[in-house]
Amino acid sequence: MKSFVESVAGVLEVESIGLEDDFRATEGWCSLHAFGLLVMLENDYGARVSLERFMELKTVRDLYAEAFLAFAAELLKVPRAVISLSTAHGSLPEWDSVAHLRLVMEAEARFGSSYPIEKIPALKTLGDFL
Repeated sequence: MKSFVESVAGVLEVESIGLEDDFRATEGWCSLHAFGLLVMLENDYGARVSLERFMELKTVRDLYAEAFLAFAAELLKVPRAVISLSTAHGSLPEWDSVAHLRLVMEAEARFGSSYPIEKIPALKTLGDFL
């Protein structure tokens, strides 16, 4: 998650930003920053976010959720529309124990997240990964 947050800060041209921060409230917010975030989400994380959906997002955590769900859909080889943060392990045939471990390992690599080994069994829904 650290690398994702750093990427958002880079696009917004700010020193740092937190997960709960309203990205539109950053100093100098403009349409160029909005475009940059949309491009980052699509190019770096495979998250194609419509302008309408983007307007509903408020915090950096919301951006992260969009990126994570796109990543999970790609990894599980399911359409993005069939998953949400409440999608649970085992609710899709594609999300078996091997896919669960792949989600953990690849999320750590792609987003800079870290999941302690003892916490992995507690990751029951996609939202738990956030």
